[in-house]
Amino acid sequence: MSSLLDLGWTKPLDAGFRALGASGLIAARIAVEHRRGYEALCEGKGELRTVSAFLPGRLRRDLGADGESLAVGDWVALLPAEKGLHPIAALLPRRSAFVRKTAGERAVRQIVAANLDRLFIAMAVSEDFNPRRLERYLTACANADVAPTLLLTKADLAADMDARIAAVRAVAPDVPCWPISLVTGTGLEALRASLEPGETLALVGSSGVGKSSLANVLFGADRQSVGAVSDHGKGRHTTTRRELMLLPGGGVLIDTPGMREFHLWDAEVSEGFPDIEELSLGCRFRDCQHHQEPNCAVQAAVTAGSLDAARLAAFHKLQDEQDQAARARREKGSRG
Repeated sequence: MSSLLDLGWTKPLDAGFRALGASGLIAARIAVEHRRGYEALCEGKGELRTVSAFLPGRLRRDLGADGESLAVGDWVALLPAEKGLHPIAALLPRRSAFVRKTAGERAVRQIVAANLDRLFIAMAVSEDFNPRRLERYLTACANADVAPTLLLTKADLAADMDARIAAVRAVAPDVPCWPISLVTGTGLEALRASLEPGETLALVGSSGVGKSSLANVLFGADRQSVGAVSDHGKGRHTTTRRELMLLPGGGVLIDTPGMREFHLWDAEVSEGFPDIEELSLGCRFRDCQHHQEPNCAVQAAVTAGSLDAARLAAFHKLQDEQDQAARARREKGSRG
């Protein structure tokens, strides 16, 4: 029988919920967000069941005042159902939130998934391969305190897998990196074996890299629809919403739509560049920006060839983006 433990319920959550449960509220986890409400998973008669829920206006305003909103993966407290719908009474404290700025010009924070333990980053070895985008994902993971794993999909199409892995190691030397092929089966058993009961995983990546097919591998069944694949190995985007689903051995997977772009939101960029952060300890000035300052250990490493100039340029680009976004938020706030 399935229980909240399979959904990732923890002792701290249980302790914090005790008083709410005693008052008749129901612990549940947001599984799907719709335009006008949510689907949530909760316990019922010894099994997990899906219920419909909605966010009352007062709680919506309270969350909005704090710059928050509900997201797939959140734990909530539900009131008993009214005409088949459960009002959401409270958002329980989050363990983590993987966030980004939404695509487009508007500066809007989007929670991709909440309360994650691990993030699977799917990146195809063909035209999708991009170490610079990987740096963005890893920086977001570091800021969210979520452990990343890189899945190099469509490994059967790689002309030189060693070169791909070397490029990954140049920006993420300690991140698990697994070549995956749905054609040859490479890496699939190891991927399934890595799953832990009660663990919350999310799967992110660009459209067409095989996320839905990977999700089906993890479920051991065709849970997610899969688009046709072109002659170049590029699949068609099929996932249209974020959805939390129970894995066969316990634990959950949050599948997400393909991301055309990934911009950081209010992130400490240095968290995603530990090599530069370590080098900066040798800089003459504590606030060194690693441009033209004297006795900059980071620039010295570039000159010596121990740090790739492209990596430092990516660091500066992300830092500039964050500085500009922070200024835009301050200006928006000053205008009321």
